[in-house]
Amino acid sequence: MNVGSIIKYYRTKRGLTQGELAEGICSTSHLSKIETNMYTANEETVNLLLSKLGLQLRDITGDLEEIKELLDSFIHAIFMQDKESVEELFEELLQKEDYIETSDFVNLYHLYKFRYYLLKDDYRQIQDSLNILKRIKNTFDPVEQNIFLYFRAVHFNVTEKFEEGVKAINEFLENPLPVGRMWVGEACYLLSHLHTTLNQNEAALTFSKKAYDIFLSESNFTRQLHSQMIMGISYMRLYLYSEALNVYKTLLRNTRIFFYKTLYPGALNNYARCQYLLKDYAKSCKSAEKALDLFEPFSYEYGAALLIWLESKVKLNQIDKQWHTRMLLLKEVDTIIGNKYFFHHANFLEKYEFSQYEGIKYAVKWLYPHLLKLKSYGDAQEVLELIIDYYDSVNDTEKLNYYYGQWRILIARERNFYV
Repeated sequence: MNVGSIIKYYRTKRGLTQGELAEGICSTSHLSKIETNMYTANEETVNLLLSKLGLQLRDITGDLEEIKELLDSFIHAIFMQDKESVEELFEELLQKEDYIETSDFVNLYHLYKFRYYLLKDDYRQIQDSLNILKRIKNTFDPVEQNIFLYFRAVHFNVTEKFEEGVKAINEFLENPLPVGRMWVGEACYLLSHLHTTLNQNEAALTFSKKAYDIFLSESNFTRQLHSQMIMGISYMRLYLYSEALNVYKTLLRNTRIFFYKTLYPGALNNYARCQYLLKDYAKSCKSAEKALDLFEPFSYEYGAALLIWLESKVKLNQIDKQWHTRMLLLKEVDTIIGNKYFFHHANFLEKYEFSQYEGIKYAVKWLYPHLLKLKSYGDAQEVLELIIDYYDSVNDTEKLNYYYGQWRILIARERNFYV
């Protein structure tokens, strides 16, 4: 316990100078060394200084226990996705910031603030907080070092540095120092999410199952549903459709009852994609329509539901005025999002619906390369399979072999779990 820093905190709070506090107890220079923790004072001197401040050692010990409990509750609320409690506890921590800065919990406090700002997606505060952590990281103990490693992985995910995130989480899991099973569950969930983004679906499935089991034992219902989302996507991409449908059956029921406005639309949209891949286009269209009614208009999620609906209508050969209207709407969404993901998909669909040759030609030149650029490897694989099927149907052996080679590269990447 840095009792010297705490004495300085309360002396300043009481409006006393060093000379006023030291008078009759020790020299001013001696007090200065105590306050800067350059010197460990004997118990009698500490008690006299605290007594003059109207405190006892047990008061300080009690305050520190309160800070520890507050920090534990704060990170637990973040893990439990309890946003209301997170905000309340963060305000409490801010009110005690000056005191925390003098305590042994200062490093943990700044680490948890970093995690809070990542949750809030506050870019400026994230960067400021990260700069502070980089300055003080040489003072971290082994547990704090590992917590920082895990939070850096969260940061890599937010900044779309997915490969770095996988490396950081794997390093964390090699030696998850005693921070609790919930930390391991969060790490496994994040790793499953990163692998999903990288289209490494076997690994995503493995770690989402591990995360689900831990969250089940910790009664973290929200994270159970998040893990099931990853499981459903992974089964779907691995062509294990019956397993995916079993996951979605439970997921849709629970999210509809408990998270209708938040998780249910996303689960519904993923379910629509699964139905599409099963070639049940009428049901896919219906599920996507439901999702469209729930998503915020012009959001990325809204665009994803629009795309599934448009694709399903093409397969059903139901190209009408509504289809063309929604095609224009998808392009408007892309203008707002700004990464041309939906723009190239929309152009591809329009050309493919008119002429398979023109559609594939566009996919080869624009859509497939752009998906690789965006690291949308799962989507790239789907488009690549369309390209391969087309060149196989027209007996273009040279292009068939080339794009089959591209497909093998994507599959090899999928199985490279430790990128």
